[in-house]
Amino acid sequence: MSTQVCSSSASIGGTTSKLKFGPFELSSRERVLRHAGVVLPLGRKSLDILIYLAERRGEIVAEKELRDRAWSGAVIEEARLRVHMAVIRKALGERQFGRRYISNIEGGAYSFIGSVVCIE
Repeated sequence: MSTQVCSSSASIGGTTSKLKFGPFELSSRERVLRHAGVVLPLGRKSLDILIYLAERRGEIVAEKELRDRAWSGAVIEEARLRVHMAVIRKALGERQFGRRYISNIEGGAYSFIGSVVCIE
C-alpha cells in the first residue's frame, strides 16, 4: 500500500480509493469512515457529502452543488444539508476534540480544510 499527500485534484473515485486525515480513514470503495480502525456509523447521504468534500480538499463547494450531488438534483430543504453536516462534524469530533476538517464559507458554501493523505 502506498501513500502520498493528496493534491486538490486527487480523486477518491479514481485511482485512489482511501483518504486518511487525522485519525480517520475514508474509503469510497467500502463506503465507510473509520476512526482508529473502527467503522463510524454514517448514513449514505452523509458519506456522499463527506466523500465529495474530501475529494475537493481546499476547494470551495457551494451548498447547491452539495445538494445536487447528494440528492441528484431533487429539490430539498436547505436544513437537510445542515443536518447532515452536523452529523458529519459530530462523527469527526470537531466540537469534542477541537479538530476542524470542514469550514463554513460565507455565502453558503463549505470547504474541506484537513490535511489529506491518499492511500492507493
